[in-house]
Amino acid sequence: MESLDLFHTRYEENYLRRELGVVVNDPIVALTELVANAHDAGASKVNIVVPEEFGQTLKVLDDGIGMTSEHLQTRWMMMRYNRLQHQGPYVAFPEERKNLKRKAFGRNGIGRHGLLCFGDEYTVETWREGSCAKLTIRIGSQDNPLEAVSMDSEPREGRGTRLTVPVTQNLWTGERILEAMATRFISMPDFAIYINGKEVKLDDHPGLLSEEAVDIAGAKLKITIVDTKLSKKNAKFQGVGIWVGGRRVGDMDWRLGPVSFADARRKFSLRFAVIVQTDDLREEILEDWSGFKPRSDLVNQVADELAQYIARKRKELFSSEIEKVKEAALDSYRSEFDELPQLARNEVSEFIDTMLEDNPDLEMKVLQLAVKAAINLEKSHHGQSLLSKLISISHDDVDALDQLLDEWTAQDALKALSEIDARLKVIETLRRLSGDKDADELHTIHPLLLKARWIFGPEFESSEYSSNVGLVKTIEQVFGKRLDPEAFNNAKKRPDIVVLKDASVGAKALEEIDEEGLPTVIKVLLIEVKRGGFPIGREEMNQADGYVQDIAYSDFLTSIPYINAFVVGESIKPKTASKEIKDSDDPSKTIGRIRAITFSTLIDAADRRLFRLREKLQKYSSMTTSELKQATLPITQ
Repeated sequence: MESLDLFHTRYEENYLRRELGVVVNDPIVALTELVANAHDAGASKVNIVVPEEFGQTLKVLDDGIGMTSEHLQTRWMMMRYNRLQHQGPYVAFPEERKNLKRKAFGRNGIGRHGLLCFGDEYTVETWREGSCAKLTIRIGSQDNPLEAVSMDSEPREGRGTRLTVPVTQNLWTGERILEAMATRFISMPDFAIYINGKEVKLDDHPGLLSEEAVDIAGAKLKITIVDTKLSKKNAKFQGVGIWVGGRRVGDMDWRLGPVSFADARRKFSLRFAVIVQTDDLREEILEDWSGFKPRSDLVNQVADELAQYIARKRKELFSSEIEKVKEAALDSYRSEFDELPQLARNEVSEFIDTMLEDNPDLEMKVLQLAVKAAINLEKSHHGQSLLSKLISISHDDVDALDQLLDEWTAQDALKALSEIDARLKVIETLRRLSGDKDADELHTIHPLLLKARWIFGPEFESSEYSSNVGLVKTIEQVFGKRLDPEAFNNAKKRPDIVVLKDASVGAKALEEIDEEGLPTVIKVLLIEVKRGGFPIGREEMNQADGYVQDIAYSDFLTSIPYINAFVVGESIKPKTASKEIKDSDDPSKTIGRIRAITFSTLIDAADRRLFRLREKLQKYSSMTTSELKQATLPITQ
């Protein structure tokens, strides 16, 4: 089918700059691409001449193999030219250096137009085989976004390429470009870069501290550590940089993909840079050299092992300073440290050693806070002894626990304190909510009681108590006919709690695996919370008796479980006693027990278990009810 002359492709006015992207907006990216082109042309050197004023000419000259007029047409003027496809992965050299071997940088075919970063029109002058071709190019129109303004040729011996552009924008000084280019390329034995006649070098810099060759997953790497304070590099020369074939991939950073090499805020990161040189990761690089391909197994493995290498080097570099840092941190609290018993001083000293072993460049302020916390913790050893007793109601264990304290670490103590703190908050929350006539049992008291089962006794503390599918169906069966018309069964959010007219009832199951490998309920914890104004009496206990028997003989449970039922309220009527429930088929067998208990009794018993610390410590009474709810209630409520 013939094309219609009426329609032809048109381009937005700024199409070319959008297509070329950062190449025509960042001077360093532009010049990096032009240096890479010279490298790929087999040049032994490239010199960039940077003018001092706008209107003057910026030049890029190389002694590479050059191009013919045909090459300008088929290569230079072809957008997104695929160098790998048309020329292969290796560089072609001039005759006098044909024995050299070099892999090309070029990938995406847009870097050659980098001079458009400095002006809208530039000239390519290139010669080989006795002829010089001169092409002037500019940003064009909507019909032709890249226009050839003129094309001339003349006789000339030798080989090479010269690019020129009158600078109308993005003018940087030669020194600034020299400094930036030193972070983009590392000196190569057969290729040199000059800025205004001054060679770009890194390897002979006084900031170099160590060099080592390593092999990671088959990739040969040369890893160099640079002290940027000695090297007087700018702030951009920080982090880990990876150079492939002498050209840097992406930016320098303290991360590579998901792997973090160091905290960018720490002393090590602010002072040192890590240079990684290799030629074995080319296949993992993105076309524009802005980074590595995501999800590359090889790059991820290199990153993991590189992180371990950097961690070792960090310890080595700071090893001579660690003892001084430790003494300086201790001097901040010397009098308090000296007052500690010898054993306690040893523990604080070991604690600091451990911190500095893992974090040799830790900031002094952070280390001083850690020292202060460790000293205070050691000073409160007797308090810890008391707190440790709170996890057990047996007085026989006191002496044994006191002896264990000498072996406790700060982390162990914090774990114990966190557990005790959580329990004290539960008690205070229950005290507040149970006395609030407007409290919503469904969303506050009942979820809290089901979560804090330890309040009813240590035998209910197991985390294995959970919502069981068969038990949920049983609850629905038992209460389906007894629900008040205004009540509801919130099955999606709380499958283990139902709401009645005068109470809310919740249940948790403890399972075991039967002979067929299926979970079966063996114990049920049933908690009925009476609303304000409904005291617990015989009628309520008999009602609970019915719940227990209905659950025990449910169609959805494979065996009869033992049911512990608690009826909780503000008050209990006289002559209301706990009762055991017998199996109707076998009176000698007990299938459950029902106990009536008030909130005040529950709270008082829990307080006694925790040595009434809640009353002695001010922090809990000073907390708002909102803060307590946030700290104790399940997030889903």
